[in-house]
Amino acid sequence: MREQYNMRQLLSLGTVIALTPALRLFPARAAQLAGRAGWLAGLAALPLALGWAWAMARFLEAMQPGEQLPDLLLRLGGKGFGRPALCVFALWCLVYAGFVLRSGADRLVGTIYPGASPWLLSQLMGLTALMAALSTPRSLVRMGRMLLGLLLGVLLALLTAAFFSAAPDNLLPVGQPDLWPLIKAAPIPLDIVSGAGTALCMLAGGLKDRSRLFPALGLWSAGLCALLSLLSAAVIGVFGDALTAQLARPFFVLVRTLTFFRTLERVEALVVMLWIFPDFLITALFLWAGQYSLRLLCGYRPDTAQHARLDMGEGRFLIWVCGAAATVLSLFLGREPAALERWSAAFIPAGNLCMVFVFLPLVYLAGRRQKPDSGGTPSASRS
Repeated sequence: MREQYNMRQLLSLGTVIALTPALRLFPARAAQLAGRAGWLAGLAALPLALGWAWAMARFLEAMQPGEQLPDLLLRLGGKGFGRPALCVFALWCLVYAGFVLRSGADRLVGTIYPGASPWLLSQLMGLTALMAALSTPRSLVRMGRMLLGLLLGVLLALLTAAFFSAAPDNLLPVGQPDLWPLIKAAPIPLDIVSGAGTALCMLAGGLKDRSRLFPALGLWSAGLCALLSLLSAAVIGVFGDALTAQLARPFFVLVRTLTFFRTLERVEALVVMLWIFPDFLITALFLWAGQYSLRLLCGYRPDTAQHARLDMGEGRFLIWVCGAAATVLSLFLGREPAALERWSAAFIPAGNLCMVFVFLPLVYLAGRRQKPDSGGTPSASRS
């Protein structure tokens, strides 16, 4: 029992890891698609985000005691679909981890270390995340819980200061002609909420109580949509939608231009360094899920007690293989700025949405079609 955690702790981790795509992707893309109304895109995505929360809660209801999300995928997929589904899931985890390493290194080069090698920074970040992936899921959850207050406190202080410099004309008026652009922009915050939410659900097997999943996930989704709207309102309010749409990292540009930072030197570098922690945690989480999936494919079947504390005895070397694979992938993803921008704005969000809204429902439907005594070999059934 001491290796378990509650829903509040797990949702704290989800909020921390959501900050990575939120700051990298959301303000600029919202302004590109919805113009001045882009700050409302987070609220426009709220009904869709609540739909995801309901569907994810239904999906996790099939989880048996002692299972994590990879175990559930293997069992629901059955003999014909389980192993291929787990292969796809593991591959996505490694690609996503590699992309976060590459984009995080690019942000450091663009803001703090101009002229430095992004590949060297990717390797250093990958090694650090690998150390975290060697720990238990509870350790990752506790790190997220400890960091949440610090990160949200800094973020809200920055956004509050930004609103003193914001121009109301950059945000209002918003009318009926903005409705269709807002609908087009809604998938961006939906990708952030559902992607981070699905990532935190990789560790849902360690929850002490899974009886009220939908209220918890729904409330978390609503809060995150509101935070995304607040973030984009601050950025668009200061820069306007035209300039925001052209900036590669509008939030960090905003930090550099805030008036109360002008009395201090290079404070924006400290903020950038602080935002390494969400990159670190999301990379560690995806590395953990990837290596655990590979271990299941190689025949690892922990019993319920071992699973709760994640005894790494069998197949432990695969953790190092996954860390090396993600680091190598980061060397080839987005070698040029334009290519990295395509990965950030198109490939990763599209892949994420496909995993959440196509891949997982297919696995769920495959599990529903099985007979109760057929299918894969869930670990919990062996306990």
